[in-house]
Amino acid sequence: MAILNVTPRAVERGDLSRLFQNVQAVILSEDERIPRLFRSVLDWLGLHNGNAEYEQSPFEMNLLDLARNHREGDMQTGDMLRFVPSSFGHLARKFVVFPSAVDQSLEALPDAFYLHDRRVPVPHNILELAWNLMSEVFRSALPRLASTLPYAVEVDVLIYPTSRAEIHKLHTLLADSGGFWSQLGHRIDANKATAVGIFDLKVIRDMFAVTCLIPGIKNVAQILNNGMFVASEKSAPEDFQIIGNPHVDGMKYITGLVGCRDNIHTQILSAKRWLPLPVTADSLALFPAGKMTSSGDLPATRHRVLLCNRQGNERTVKRNITLSLSIVDRRASYREAKDHKQK
Repeated sequence: MAILNVTPRAVERGDLSRLFQNVQAVILSEDERIPRLFRSVLDWLGLHNGNAEYEQSPFEMNLLDLARNHREGDMQTGDMLRFVPSSFGHLARKFVVFPSAVDQSLEALPDAFYLHDRRVPVPHNILELAWNLMSEVFRSALPRLASTLPYAVEVDVLIYPTSRAEIHKLHTLLADSGGFWSQLGHRIDANKATAVGIFDLKVIRDMFAVTCLIPGIKNVAQILNNGMFVASEKSAPEDFQIIGNPHVDGMKYITGLVGCRDNIHTQILSAKRWLPLPVTADSLALFPAGKMTSSGDLPATRHRVLLCNRQGNERTVKRNITLSLSIVDRRASYREAKDHKQK
């Protein structure tokens, strides 16, 4: 059994440290804080309307606001538009929650985001719910480490595409927005994302991606790669497309997922098989991440994200919204960034 259902009582008893030795994920349910937190996030971002075709939230509409909220070179906080061909694609809002060094009150970085030329603060109830919920999970999974490690809670709101056509349009928009070299880099990234087997190794992956741009030679490289593709982790069932390549959350201790999804699916790897991970709006799907391996001797869970390319009327598709809650190291740069902003 790779996935177990647990209640808040199991978290209170510290059962997660034992369970994660034997299972790849647990589903925490019957905790009213989970749906309350998710509803609060949807309210804050105006994402309650389900239909993705006819109603757009302010968060999705304004490209200038998205750019203002982006933090250059920072993949952990701020707003970002992430679309790499054949690899992944999503719109994201990210911030971290941590206790103040002065009075232990909760702070966020960023603590506000631009919306229509004004900064809208992150609601405090979201900070409290995310911090309290994930702190209890962390103490249950690593009781000794949790009491000594200066950690933070990373909160990511992820909006995934709803169709193959939508992904293609976004990819081409981003690729055509730059000059020759940026377009060439876009093609190289696309080739890297398709590499499997021996081609999907450090350095070799880059060489494969560049080789796929060279006439004549590229055909041989692609034939060899295609021959290994069926047996690789990047092989998806019919009518499914991978938009989150197989990976471990390397810089996190624990990841928890809540969501309201239509045709997006998360799978975890267990005994060389990909298993569906239930992600709902009233439960928290929890699994160990990369830093647990070195800190708590718990195996990290490998996972991937797939899009189901359904046939029929795509206008009826609903938004694919995921709330990701993670335990990460608390960095001194969080405090420094807050201090710099106040000055």
